[in-house]
Amino acid sequence: MKNTMQKQGLGLGELDQAAIGEGISQAGVGVILTLATLIGAWGIACLIGGMSSMGGILELGRSWLTAVTGM
Repeated sequence: MKNTMQKQGLGLGELDQAAIGEGISQAGVGVILTLATLIGAWGIACLIGGMSSMGGILELGRSWLTAVTGM
């Protein structure tokens, strides 16, 4: 690591703002992707729970359509 820092001409306290910004951006994207995965898994779990409590996918669809349209 020390050799790499010397080749780039950077000391330990001399990181440029572009490198810091890139690291923060990568961490942000990682957090967003992790949360999106968790939300998607939660949605699938809810659909499976709804199908099991309603008695099947057709009954679930019929009940959802009734709830959305009010008919």
